[in-house]
Amino acid sequence: MGVRKRSEILRARIGTLRALLRWAAKDLPHRMEALDRQLTAIDAELHATRDDVGAVQSRLDRVVETVVESREGVVELRDSVHVTARRTALRRRPTRVLFLVHVIGAWDSYHALVLKMAAADDFEPIVASIPRRFPGSDGLGSEEDVHRGLSDRGVAHLRFSDGDPRDLLRLIKAIEPDVIFRQSQWDADIPDELGTERLGFARTCLVPYETMNIVVNVPNPRTSNTAVDSDYHRSAWLVFCTNEMMLDTAVRDGARAGAQFRVVGHPKADHLRAARPEWPVRAPEEAAGRPGRVVWSAHHSIAQGWTDFGAFHLMSEDMLAWAAQRSDVQFVFMPHPALLPFPGSDASPVSRSDFDAWMEKWAALPNTAVLSEADYGPTLAASDVMVTDGLSMLVEYQLFDKPVIFFERDGHRPFNAIGEQVATGVHTVHTVDDARGLAEKFLAGEPDPLRPQQRDNVQRLFGSGDSTERILAALRREIALERGEAPSEPAVRHGRRSSGRQEPSRTVRTRRPSALERKDEAPMRD
Repeated sequence: MGVRKRSEILRARIGTLRALLRWAAKDLPHRMEALDRQLTAIDAELHATRDDVGAVQSRLDRVVETVVESREGVVELRDSVHVTARRTALRRRPTRVLFLVHVIGAWDSYHALVLKMAAADDFEPIVASIPRRFPGSDGLGSEEDVHRGLSDRGVAHLRFSDGDPRDLLRLIKAIEPDVIFRQSQWDADIPDELGTERLGFARTCLVPYETMNIVVNVPNPRTSNTAVDSDYHRSAWLVFCTNEMMLDTAVRDGARAGAQFRVVGHPKADHLRAARPEWPVRAPEEAAGRPGRVVWSAHHSIAQGWTDFGAFHLMSEDMLAWAAQRSDVQFVFMPHPALLPFPGSDASPVSRSDFDAWMEKWAALPNTAVLSEADYGPTLAASDVMVTDGLSMLVEYQLFDKPVIFFERDGHRPFNAIGEQVATGVHTVHTVDDARGLAEKFLAGEPDPLRPQQRDNVQRLFGSGDSTERILAALRREIALERGEAPSEPAVRHGRRSSGRQEPSRTVRTRRPSALERKDEAPMRD
């Protein structure tokens, strides 16, 4: 294409552009006016919409306020009805007592009590298995395990499992219990219908699933100490505790200053003391002499933010290697019931698949076993040494006069005064290699230098047995008081003992009990 042709095309394009510009300049004001009118209309609609949304939000706020006020009114009405119901209870004979069971592993706290009630003329015990939910669980479940465990122990019971959870409360009210025992204070672990506020129509009681609390619990906005001052503790008619130190804690930290607490000992401790040895791992026929026996107890708190004692994720591979390398030693793994579902939780440092794979490897070894949701007393009685990351086994195993090796995880909640006493009877390590070295010395026959301290701890913390008799005596006294059949005790602020002796007036203490003070050491606060 020549230069002249290109010049003509360029002139034509310039002409076209000039014409377009003249047209746009002529029509632009009209277009701008139209656009402005449309934007004004849109703005007006937006203002109207905001006004409508504001009005709707205002109406919703009023509805929410009405609902909250109505719910508070309903709760207040229910509480008033419950008070009336409780005042009319305990009139019939025998006294009907309902035990709600969601963890078969904690049944030892109640088994002897139920048997003695059944043999008495003045009590009518009824046991019921209920579902539970632990962190990592897929909703409510495990009632079948509880049912099977109760059946294996020959405990006649009702089953509260199938159907609408709301039916549970209807069934319980149809039974008309005078007294209800739950296994723990934790409402989150059981159906909502069996929560603290829903059971207020009966007199609620508790024998704690643990023998005693040994750590400074994680505080929450309502209380500084859920071991003695949860909603369930506050609403309870009676709470039975193991020793004077737990009572002192309730007096100090409880909203009711421990008035509902009674010192009775603990049925689980009595059960463990009476356990007959029975080991779940068979010795190989060709074995020369009895193999050593190690129990490994693992707590559920392997995440962060609770007590943080659980160390399964730090110990599992080394414990597996130890068991694989020592065919002349037998190992029983005792996971806390709440540990088994926890790998399904987002907070778990161990995945579900990794945990299950580890369990398969452990079960495949010829010298290992797993004990969960079972009566562990016979296994502990038959064992030689305990390796544990806490919590209850630090206390309970000392009842057997055998070495306790405590794998201490860094950063756990501090021990309280009771826990510090307990810790004097255990060997503390921070690696599985150290635990193994200690255990193998004891298995080889080396005596435990802490045995005298353990015996002192047991005497201080547990005292003598017969806790169920003291529980029954406390119940009979309180029932008689309710019926007007015995002189009423004067109202006191502090806790009262099962003997009926009034707690002497004193200042609420924030220091450790004097029995646990150490020479030349400042008092320690829990």
